[in-house]
Amino acid sequence: MPNAPARMPPLAALRAFEAVARLGSLSRAAAELHVTKSAVSHQLRALEADLGVVLLRRGATTRRAEPTDAGADLLASVQQALTLLATACRNVRASARERQPYRLNISANPSLAALWLAPRIGRFVALHPAIDVQVYLHTAQDPAWQEQELDLAFLHMREEGPHRPAPGDIPLMRESVVPVCSPALLGDAAPDDPAIFTRHRWLEEKHVASPETRWRTWQHRLGLRDADWQEPLVLSGLSTVVSAAVAGVGIALGRCPLIDEEIARGGLVTLSPALRMAGSWGYVMRIQPDRRNDTALPALVEFLLEEARQPGT
Repeated sequence: MPNAPARMPPLAALRAFEAVARLGSLSRAAAELHVTKSAVSHQLRALEADLGVVLLRRGATTRRAEPTDAGADLLASVQQALTLLATACRNVRASARERQPYRLNISANPSLAALWLAPRIGRFVALHPAIDVQVYLHTAQDPAWQEQELDLAFLHMREEGPHRPAPGDIPLMRESVVPVCSPALLGDAAPDDPAIFTRHRWLEEKHVASPETRWRTWQHRLGLRDADWQEPLVLSGLSTVVSAAVAGVGIALGRCPLIDEEIARGGLVTLSPALRMAGSWGYVMRIQPDRRNDTALPALVEFLLEEARQPGT
């Protein structure tokens, strides 16, 4: 007669048998397995029918379910197998957690995020592939700390007025302002030739409490006459101003170091660099209070501080 195929009983039935044998009660086993008592009873009957042997003594003649001789033999093997499975699953979970990138959620205003932060986050992630950085945007100095579960926010601050750094803020960088334009507008003119300012449109960022970003301030600084005055094209957001300047729309008053990447790649050139003005604003990094300690956030903070210390920043 050919050998019968080695068919394994369902794992759920073996787990039910082990739980009843160990706990001595269908009710306790059902509670541990989060199923009904009738489901446990059904699994036991099906297992005994499949194996062709009684595994547990239970009923009116015994107060608790006890393994028969056959049941005791099976119980030892089942418990060993379940222990091996539990250990294997635990190891797989731990290994998966180690492979998963650590997530950092950060928030910045649109100009900083697009012009300065984005390329540096790209370089940071390349150096730290196990750290995933999610960049959110905020306006009006109002990061969504709770909704976006932020770890770190970049805030535009000044020493005077309502937007001042708070205790614990990490200073990142100060701003300076310099006229810039597309190399196509400069042509053969020297970067410090004031005549270039009379030949092209002026672009101005709509910015609060920043006289250094206004052409009225720069008119006198550049020695331009009243007859040379033109109404600037006012745009919202430095990233919009920079895009227009790169496209050759006109001359912009750019805020360094936010425009340093564009200057470095040749999309913009500085005009009258000796007349660069200190900005009223700077950036700080603010860490979410009471967040858990880890190595990912300190690594990002130190990387960005080093980037901010680089020449031209």
